[in-house]
Amino acid sequence: MKIQLDEWTSTELPLADEKVIEQLLLLQKRNIIEVNLTSNGIKVSANSMVGFEGNQNLRIAIKPKISGFSVLKMIGYIHGFIPIKYQENAYLGEGEVSLFDLLIQQWLDLVEKLTPKLRQNYITIQEKETYIKGKIRVGELAKQGIVTPKTPVEYQVLNIDQTLNQMIKAGLSYYKQQTLNPYLVNQINLLLRDYTPVKNIYLNKNEIESKISRLTRLEKDYRVPLKYLNWLLSLSGMGSNSERGNSLWINMNSLFQDYLTAFLERYSVGYQLESEVSNRTIFKYDSEYNPLNKSSISIRPDLLVYDYGGLRNIIDFKYKNYTDHSISTSDLYQLSNYGLTVGEGNINPIILYPTEREFPDQVIDVNLANLNIKQKITVRGVNLNHLQVLIDLQDHAELSNYAETLLN
Repeated sequence: MKIQLDEWTSTELPLADEKVIEQLLLLQKRNIIEVNLTSNGIKVSANSMVGFEGNQNLRIAIKPKISGFSVLKMIGYIHGFIPIKYQENAYLGEGEVSLFDLLIQQWLDLVEKLTPKLRQNYITIQEKETYIKGKIRVGELAKQGIVTPKTPVEYQVLNIDQTLNQMIKAGLSYYKQQTLNPYLVNQINLLLRDYTPVKNIYLNKNEIESKISRLTRLEKDYRVPLKYLNWLLSLSGMGSNSERGNSLWINMNSLFQDYLTAFLERYSVGYQLESEVSNRTIFKYDSEYNPLNKSSISIRPDLLVYDYGGLRNIIDFKYKNYTDHSISTSDLYQLSNYGLTVGEGNINPIILYPTEREFPDQVIDVNLANLNIKQKITVRGVNLNHLQVLIDLQDHAELSNYAETLLN
């Protein structure tokens, strides 16, 4: 069975065999789709997850609803490298412009640039040679009492069989099995030749994350390739220790937030930004009325913006179509609460949402009875097409101006 959807759309299908229903329910359990039984069969609804998954029973693909921008470029920008120049809009499925294959290609390009800089460790070798190499082991000679034809020596050599290189090799081997693209398989085989002395290990996301957090100054060249590998593994199913084969899912909510956060951090001049700072001091259980001994309730604004005078703005990212649809009540409650609590009533929060064109700000007055506070919530569209053009052109002045526009 084949299913193709756009984000936030639904389709009804006739009842299928048990294996298809079982796989649909597993996708629902992973919060990728919603499945409901109807009088006509099965209703499958998409959310903000885009991607694909397929086997002999079911092939499903969900495409981004917003067009005109490159998911591939967004991913490259977040992870700190310039994407390769492939199709602007990669197809979220199989074929010549499979996004999955293009993401693997991105990582292979990073590995190719890393290979000449591979870290090596010194290992100590002890052997007997007919010539002097390294230092003479005088102690052993003394014990022997004689000089033999072969002199015991000890010396050190550089070896690339170390943990970081083992992780890179494991990634190459994994994606060799995951792609059906013969060009990528050939490229991986060529790269693997440089890792012949490195032993094979199994990929483990926890170990990769731990190693990334402990990279030294001399190992900084591994940071981007390992972070990208770790992220790519989570998309393809390794996040739950399950190799699902031909699978790739991207949460567009997270992608949009990470993309804008990276942009604002790089180009907002004169501001200090704090992303997703947890605050547990506002909602706390009364110690006398907490029978289950629960922890304080955390609130976590997406982005706090500071200048020399203190907190300037509270930003929340919403991957929703607020150009054509009304603002949700829950979003307004959330932003108003942030303004009153984190902002102490002195901040007018901002919602940033994606658009395909320029659209004027929407401003909502919050009338709070019996409180001498006048609060406003600004709902501001981010023209992703325009932003991507500015990033491609690398016009730093225009990028800084756009960041200033979004934050004010």
